[in-house]
Amino acid sequence: MSTAKIKRGVAIPAAIVIAGLLIAGTIIFISGGNSATPGNHATGNMNAQPSGEFRMPNENDHIRGSSTASITIVEYSDFNCTFCARIHPTLSKIVEDYNGEVNWVYRHFANYAQGRVAAVGSECVAALGGNDAFWDFIDTMFNNQRRLGDAFSIETAVSLGVDQSEFEACLNNSKEIEAKIVANRNEAIALGGRGTPFVVVVTPKGQLMPFSGALPYEQISAVIEQARSN
Repeated sequence: MSTAKIKRGVAIPAAIVIAGLLIAGTIIFISGGNSATPGNHATGNMNAQPSGEFRMPNENDHIRGSSTASITIVEYSDFNCTFCARIHPTLSKIVEDYNGEVNWVYRHFANYAQGRVAAVGSECVAALGGNDAFWDFIDTMFNNQRRLGDAFSIETAVSLGVDQSEFEACLNNSKEIEAKIVANRNEAIALGGRGTPFVVVVTPKGQLMPFSGALPYEQISAVIEQARSN
C-alpha cells in the first residue's frame, strides 16, 4: 500500500485560505497535524492513532472520472453533513470541466449515525452494483439528506438495479464494511481532518494539498491550477 507524507512545501494561496474561512466556516489545513480529534462530532469509540501518512488512491477506491487523470481529489465526507452536500456538486463540476485531467476519490468520514447508515449502504451498492451505481447512490444521498436511513437506502439501491434481498443481507452483515468506514475516518483524523468535508488534492508529482470546508468552485479550481504547477 502506497503512502505519502503531507508536504509542507505546498502552500495554498492566502486568498483561498481567507475566503475559505469566511465562506465555509472551517479551518484550512496547509499541512497535516500529528493529532486531531473532531470536537464537534460524536466519535464513539472510533479513535485514531495519528501518523500523518496518506494512503495514495488505488484500484480499491471509489473513483469518479478518468482513472488516468494526473490530479486526484480525495474527499473524506459524511452523507449527513450539510457542507458535504454543498461541495458535492462543486466537485462533480470540477471533474467534468477538467475533462479527464482531474478525478475524484470518495472516502468516508462518517460522524453521525444516519451518515454511517448511508455509508454502509453505499458500500453495499458498490459491492453489488459496481462503481457507477456507487456514485449514483451517493448523489442521491446528498440530494436527500433528510431521508437518510435504511428504508431510503433500500429504496435507492433497488432503483439502481441492485437486488433488494442481497442488499438487505449486506446491510445486516456489515462488520467488514463498518471496519472500512472506521479506517477511512481514522485516516482523515490522522491527516489533520477535524471536520467534514476534508479534502486532499494530489498533484501530478504526488504532492499533497489538503483543505477543509465547502469551498466554492472558483477557489477549488485555483487549488487545481496550483496543483498543475506542482
